[in-house]
Amino acid sequence: MIRNRFASLFLFCLSLSVTVLHAQKRFKQTVFNNIDSIGNIQFGQAVNLKGENEQLFLNMYMPQADTMKHRPVVIFIHGGGFLNNTRFGGYGSRICNAFAKRGYVTATIDYRLGIADTRTNNDYAEALYRAQQDGKAAVRFFRRYAEKYGIDTSQIFIAGSSAGSMTCLGMAYMKEENIPAGINKEKWGSLEGNSGNEGFSSKVQGVLNSWGAIPDYRWIKAGDAPLFNVAGTADKTVPYDSSYLYHGFHDGAYIAYQRCLQEGVPTGWRPFYGAGHTLDNNKDKLDSSVQSMTDWLYTQLRYIYTVSPREYVTRWEKDIRAFDSAAKVEKYSDKAILFMGSSYIRLWENIRTDLDYKEIIHRGYGGSNMSEMAYYVKRIVYPFNPAAIFMYVGNDIVGSEKDKAPDQVLELFKYTVKVIRQKYPTTPITWLQISPCERRWSVWENVQEANRLIEEYCKQTPGLFTINSSANFLGKDGKPITSLFRDDKLHYNVEGYKIWGKDIKKRVHEIAETGK
Repeated sequence: MIRNRFASLFLFCLSLSVTVLHAQKRFKQTVFNNIDSIGNIQFGQAVNLKGENEQLFLNMYMPQADTMKHRPVVIFIHGGGFLNNTRFGGYGSRICNAFAKRGYVTATIDYRLGIADTRTNNDYAEALYRAQQDGKAAVRFFRRYAEKYGIDTSQIFIAGSSAGSMTCLGMAYMKEENIPAGINKEKWGSLEGNSGNEGFSSKVQGVLNSWGAIPDYRWIKAGDAPLFNVAGTADKTVPYDSSYLYHGFHDGAYIAYQRCLQEGVPTGWRPFYGAGHTLDNNKDKLDSSVQSMTDWLYTQLRYIYTVSPREYVTRWEKDIRAFDSAAKVEKYSDKAILFMGSSYIRLWENIRTDLDYKEIIHRGYGGSNMSEMAYYVKRIVYPFNPAAIFMYVGNDIVGSEKDKAPDQVLELFKYTVKVIRQKYPTTPITWLQISPCERRWSVWENVQEANRLIEEYCKQTPGLFTINSSANFLGKDGKPITSLFRDDKLHYNVEGYKIWGKDIKKRVHEIAETGK
């Protein structure tokens, strides 16, 4: 009897461990080889530009033989300048299959095409208005029939390309006060529209923007849906920045990314340097863009935050307010240097002695990450006129399910530098490379890759430097020297800080005194 109980317990634990392992891979990696599809599902209808009542359909894709009862959904909206293309397009198929094989339910949808012959900016605005009304109807459809199709209604995401991404951006960020004045609401109805499935919410939990633009980046506000952006920097059709207009769409993917960082909205940005619209339809680039999107969206899933809470960008506000107050009373000469960053800086109590530098503006806070540094950098740096700035931020790749990809750490660093440069165009900025440590040893390769990407960028950019002290903290076996770290196996102890200070002291003085 007891033996049977132990056997049952063992089998239960084994089953549980397999389930947990599967859950850890699901949504991040391909775990389903076969996909089921259902075509031509009507989700709504609405009057189109011709005055006809147009039926709207979607195609749905889902993992085959899936036992999960409630799954997140990604709804894809095709491009085509609001004039052409269909839900059967190749990029939509690429997106839907990639996400479905990772365990999502996916769908591609119709929306009312057509632009008035006058082709004014307002005509394009009305095309967007109609398209997003239809997109909202599709979102409501999945909430309405959530049980039928196995949908987690708290995790509905939208993705698009070009005009489809413009539609997604409108769905997520256009509010009543943002409706262009020229929109004929009597003709086309309210912002929600009447395309179908009334009575259900059209709120989305995230947006995947592929080479789309938004009429005004200020539509994006704190608390809005997270946003990931992909674009080619040589796009001549839709701006990736704000260098030209596309029929009233002014602010491209990179501008939207910057706005999200400023507002504290979770975001990501994958640029393809030198690539044009649709990434020139290059298969490798398109596959790479999809991989970046799946990696990022995984970090936004509700399931990830059942283990550890979502980290809101304002969680260090109390610390930053203390910095604000200190900046009003502290006095520094133009020879002072600024050390800012996460807990490695915060805990460096003997920094002035270890570096043999008296005037150090000491600004470490948290456990902070690069998104938080990007959000707070003005309040940290702008009150002073430092001779040089040194930055250490080590909490973006820590071995958790929320880790950022190394290229995302690079983009956040580049944005932070850009903000600093707005006021200090020539002040030397140095990235203190993230240290190896026992606690995060399992992701050391990813940390090294982030360090390498930032180092390469700094080498190519005047006024930027990096200092690498990793060798001092690795033993002959190539692993962290435990005696140099605190009991948490993460932070340096007093001796570790002395070694770090001794190693970088000469270079710190050179950069501060010569800017080289």
